[in-house]
Amino acid sequence: MTLGRRSEPKMYASQADGGAASLFSGGGFMPSQATQTPDTGFFKSRGGVQAVLPLTVKQISEAYHSNDDKSNFVVDGVEASNVRLLGLVVNKAERVTDVSFSLDDGTGRVDINRWVNETSDSNEMAIIQNGMYVTVSGSLKGFQGKKHVVAFCVR
Repeated sequence: MTLGRRSEPKMYASQADGGAASLFSGGGFMPSQATQTPDTGFFKSRGGVQAVLPLTVKQISEAYHSNDDKSNFVVDGVEASNVRLLGLVVNKAERVTDVSFSLDDGTGRVDINRWVNETSDSNEMAIIQNGMYVTVSGSLKGFQGKKHVVAFCVR
């Protein structure tokens, strides 16, 4: 039995001297992507329609009013009027005109209010119970310094 020679990896000139091949190695994102402004990004408002932003409760708690408009909040530099949250239903309370509960997503809690205008609204909220995980889509609002979400869909 003969011992074979161990093969060494071949190194090409472009790898050794930092040539063109090294320019295309690696991964990740380009710095220009991280500094992209909201006006040119994905969340740009088109024709007055606001995008739905997936957020955490912590992001909502850190949101602030934009300088020119006190009705809309800004989250991470993006105007957030319509939001989507995922979390656990806590303290559900049903009334004739609405259903309210707190949503706990692990980063905090936020109050949710769902107005019941039609039978379909009532049926949607009857299924929701304390301890269930739900996705809430709604409008981010503020009243007396406290933020809450007025839901238009709870699934």
